[in-house]
Amino acid sequence: MESEHPTLQFSGIVPEEFDDHNHHAALAFDYFADSYEAFFAGSDDFKEQRRKIEERYGKFLVPIHPASERSRDSQEE
Repeated sequence: MESEHPTLQFSGIVPEEFDDHNHHAALAFDYFADSYEAFFAGSDDFKEQRRKIEERYGKFLVPIHPASERSRDSQEE
């Protein structure tokens, strides 16, 4: 498609800085698609997918921690 409309959710056209929920959705779609692909291949480790999204969002991203790490941290307190 030649259109670069943000609702098409092509992550390749998402600018470096943006404030459009469609751009966030495009990046989230890529993250979830890659994660599901890894999951269906038998993996439950999504470090590579996290690394990609963290690189893309850079300093604006709050670190993603698996639920097991969050529950372990709360047990220590």
